[in-house]
Amino acid sequence: MSKRANGKFIVFDGYCHGQNIELVDGKKIVQAWHFNEEGWPDDHFSICTFLLEPKAKGTKLTFTQADVPSTTYDALKEGWHTYYWKPISEYLDNK
Repeated sequence: MSKRANGKFIVFDGYCHGQNIELVDGKKIVQAWHFNEEGWPDDHFSICTFLLEPKAKGTKLTFTQADVPSTTYDALKEGWHTYYWKPISEYLDNK
């Protein structure tokens, strides 16, 4: 994954690719994401924003994803919870 604005990335064995739109070291990541998934238009990208805020006991992450096609919205939302937010929460709860 590139550390530069406009840098490209490919993740999850090609399931997702895109490019960095904005990078603010330690504070913000904005990326355009395309998923190789049924119901996702070939030329469509959603915008994912990761905001990082220092806290006394770590960092607060605020994540948003805009422009998700309605045909994939529910599955993608569930995927974020199942594969990312729940496992991360469980891991941090055990620390």
